Amino acid sequence: MTHVPDEVAPGVHRVGDALVNFYLVETGEGLVMVDAGLPAHSGRFLDAVAWVGGRLRAVVLTHAHPDHTGLAERARDKAGARVWVHQADAPILADGPTSSVVHARPERPMLPYLARHPAAVQALLRLGHGGAFTADRVSEFSVFGDHEVLEEVPGRPRVVPAPGHTPGSVLVVFEDRGVAFTGDALVTVDPSTGCEGPRVVSRMSTHDSARALESLEGLATLPERSLLLPGHGAPFTEGPRVAMIRARATGVR
Repeated sequence: MTHVPDEVAPGVHRVGDALVNFYLVETGEGLVMVDAGLPAHSGRFLDAVAWVGGRLRAVVLTHAHPDHTGLAERARDKAGARVWVHQADAPILADGPTSSVVHARPERPMLPYLARHPAAVQALLRLGHGGAFTADRVSEFSVFGDHEVLEEVPGRPRVVPAPGHTPGSVLVVFEDRGVAFTGDALVTVDPSTGCEGPRVVSRMSTHDSARALESLEGLATLPERSLLLPGHGAPFTEGPRVAMIRARATGVR
């Protein structure tokens, strides 16, 4: 069965499933993948590239958690795409998909969440089944810093620092498309609790929740009409400032 990607904005296509989002962006110089899903998404990814057409030139990661990096090495090795990550998350990418518990230790232990939230159990099982924790380590990648325009990436996306979920979490902004990829700095469904609406991911998966809430200020730098495309949940269409206000009011579980 061929999986047709969902075009969420002109030339911007959502790939993945109900749990994890990643995206393909069309540019005049080829395709850019923002985040890289799970190894189990390989078929959907290949279908999406074939459907959209063009050569995959780059993978830009919003952060280095394993549900966002699963296909990165395959894209680099098989398609020749260059992989990019914030320098603060480079140690996670270099050491492999389970190393985030060392380099970006979650603020609270997992067990209480698994006991209280069936969604957390389901998400963990689906991530494991999808290969999140056994994906190939990315053997070569490039790094960027805060507030850079990635001149070597087709479409020249701008990165806005949003640390907290991980030390190197960022927003990836394609201003010519009016979209900002928020990764897990802002989601519309928290897979660890099942809660919906714009929010910061729970302390079970977030390294520094106070900093993550502070980083929501980065949304205020985006054009008011920007479409927010999260790593989990549906696109947010009501604008960055509304998302920031509602996420701050919700707080972190």
